[in-house]
Amino acid sequence: MKTVYLQNYLVESYILIAMVVGTYLVVSMKSAVDILIKKRMVINMTLLLILSIAEFYMNYLKEQAMMGLPLIITSITYYSLKPLVMATAINMVEPKNKLIYIPTIVNFFFYCGAFLNVFYFGSDGKLELGLVRYTVIITNLVYWVIFLLILNMKFYRKADVNPLGVFFCITWLMTANIMESMGIRTGILIETYAVTFLFYYLVIHVYISRQVNEEKEIKLREQRVSLMLSQIQPHFLYNTLNTITALCRTKPKLAEETTIKFSRYLKENMYSMGENDTHPFSQELEHTNIYLDIEKLRFGDRVKVEYDIKSDDFNMPVLTLQPIVENAVKHGICKKLEGGTIKISTEKKGRDHIITIADNGIGFEIDKALNDGKPHVGIQNVNERLKSTVKAEMKITSLIGIGTTVKIIIPGERKNIRLESGERREILSIGR
Repeated sequence: MKTVYLQNYLVESYILIAMVVGTYLVVSMKSAVDILIKKRMVINMTLLLILSIAEFYMNYLKEQAMMGLPLIITSITYYSLKPLVMATAINMVEPKNKLIYIPTIVNFFFYCGAFLNVFYFGSDGKLELGLVRYTVIITNLVYWVIFLLILNMKFYRKADVNPLGVFFCITWLMTANIMESMGIRTGILIETYAVTFLFYYLVIHVYISRQVNEEKEIKLREQRVSLMLSQIQPHFLYNTLNTITALCRTKPKLAEETTIKFSRYLKENMYSMGENDTHPFSQELEHTNIYLDIEKLRFGDRVKVEYDIKSDDFNMPVLTLQPIVENAVKHGICKKLEGGTIKISTEKKGRDHIITIADNGIGFEIDKALNDGKPHVGIQNVNERLKSTVKAEMKITSLIGIGTTVKIIIPGERKNIRLESGERREILSIGR
């Protein structure tokens, strides 16, 4: 007989058991949700499972007419813990207020009066609760009033909160409460609480995930600001302004044009702090050309530029080409007395776009660059944004006395590029 009852319980409570076990598995997974919220979820779902088992066992004892201490203890456990579910629901909304457990404690002591003969068996042998049976109803009613007052105050303080989800949960719980009170379906209230707790956890998880994404976005903006500041070096500003000052005396028209170009250069750097992660290659090349025009004014024929643009119908991250070209000017060709040439070329192989920036400057030793103790923030920043934004690959090759070549491979829908191999050593993402 017990086996049949147990089978019936497992069948009737299958959904509840599945939700409880599912909750245990979900909260055990690594996530951004606070550990305290996870503990509350485990406690709440365990409480619902205990209530479900107590209700089943209490009904089993009644049907088997097994009146006595087991039934009294089971009844006390069930009716004492039932209001606690509502208290835990309020605690999730108002976690710092511990006074909400007072009605539950009062309700518990009322039912403990069973040991003082408040409970008794009637003439038909059934367990009679007397007036004490109404305490659980009154306690639940008190909790509903507290719950609605707290929610009303929270929505009053936070006008931007969308109340539809909470309204849905309250309506759901109230409907289940009425259905169980009327005896339409036993155990529906416990299952509804379980679904509500899971819904709450899902909302919290989504909310925290959104916060994490916002924090990542803030960090990305900070990176952009750092990049912008790193590109506007004090010595570059000083030298450019000195060049413009000198031109004002000898070539006023050229000084005016240089001032306009310099303002456009600064504007583009400020643009890098905006929300757009990428822009067309042609726009990035135009910004780089402004930088090169200013450097040509400073260094004259020592800076020569060649172009071989075969493809420009693609996007790339903001401020990724200019820092590489600046590296070629500062650390490559301008280290030579006679200067040198920078060649910027693009081509399309398959569906992928390849950008090449080559110079015939002094070159550098890769091993020394890797272990020189310098951060190389500019180039590393460029490489990280190329990878994260367009999943591009950057390769740098260099030989002392010959020069340096930087290749940026921006993949299309597939990535199947065969690069030329030679005796030159290659590394990923290293600045000079």
